[in-house]
Amino acid sequence: MKILYLLWECCCNPEMIQAMRMAGHDVVVLRTSQDELLRPNITDKVTKAVRENACDIVYGFNYFPNVAEAAKEQGMAYYAWVYDNPCVHLYSYTVAYPTNHIYVFDSDTYLKFHAEGINTIKFLPMAADPDRVESLSKTAPRGYEADISFVGSLYNERHDFYHRMVDKGLPDHTFGYVRGIIEAQKHLYGMDLTEQLLNDEILEDMHAALPLEPSSGSVITMRTLFSQYVLDRQVTVEERHRILTELGLVFGERYNVALYTHDRTVSFRGVNNHGPADQFKETPLVFKRSRINLNISLRSIVNGAPLRCFEIMGAGGFLMSSWAGDLADMFVPGDDYVYYESVEDMLGKIGYYLEHDDERRQIAANGLAKIRESHTFLHRVREMFG
Repeated sequence: MKILYLLWECCCNPEMIQAMRMAGHDVVVLRTSQDELLRPNITDKVTKAVRENACDIVYGFNYFPNVAEAAKEQGMAYYAWVYDNPCVHLYSYTVAYPTNHIYVFDSDTYLKFHAEGINTIKFLPMAADPDRVESLSKTAPRGYEADISFVGSLYNERHDFYHRMVDKGLPDHTFGYVRGIIEAQKHLYGMDLTEQLLNDEILEDMHAALPLEPSSGSVITMRTLFSQYVLDRQVTVEERHRILTELGLVFGERYNVALYTHDRTVSFRGVNNHGPADQFKETPLVFKRSRINLNISLRSIVNGAPLRCFEIMGAGGFLMSSWAGDLADMFVPGDDYVYYESVEDMLGKIGYYLEHDDERRQIAANGLAKIRESHTFLHRVREMFG
């Protein structure tokens, strides 16, 4: 099968292209950008590339409605593997096109669309490429060693909708209600309370202070928009800041606690902020050479295992993750990885595994073995295309 591959600056492109070719597919690369994929003229560019190269299908990471339009016009399949959550472009009437094959990594997202009768969206977990990490680690210089590491955004660098809304001013009862939702959600994993608890009156006040609107052609509701992009994100901000604060206080004097994030200015006592790490060249080394790697999922991810979980285990690293139902379905908690259900639970488990190195190493080895057995990009290509 000849695949037109939409190559834009995102994760996993080399791994996916290699897996497609290993599976026997012919891959034609169309270089583009996220901005271009969102413009209407990408339809003509995709159509031209399909015709000139006699491609059978179109593939790309994340979902773009304009590409779906082009594929539908050509009567050909568009395969989209979505690693973002939330992905606002899924809330488009185009997702129902019969030419679409859209894969999401959170079973909760799949079930929500399935309940609405959308059968073009399927569940497919993310993957890893252990061989690439192993090859990289053999030639990479020393460095990136740490006892505890977290790689990820603190979501205070940009798009801070919550503070823009609060600074504009909310009625006291609305502010109290919003804070109540946020505090409740912090203590609960595996369920998103924020959307369920937003009533019309509260939503009206929030919209008056922060006039977010769906983009043209979107069918996303205001409730979903404010839940995922304002409240869930703020829960994540506060959770990650609290965890990093506690890590520094509890472990900072005795252990090397490392943070890799885009905001170089943020500071937590006892935590070493190394700034951003290159996702392709550096983060695999962080995961492989850190004794404990944390995954603190964005709270709009309800059940899904983010790409970061697979990358950590695929690098042979020890994964400690916030609770994720899909992760527990694919891997054995306590054998392949470790999960936590609260900040206090996380701190206790970190302390335990720092003192029980043999157990920690065995769990990391088990996770890597399970990735190799069932969760590489080649496995996913075969699941997608048969």
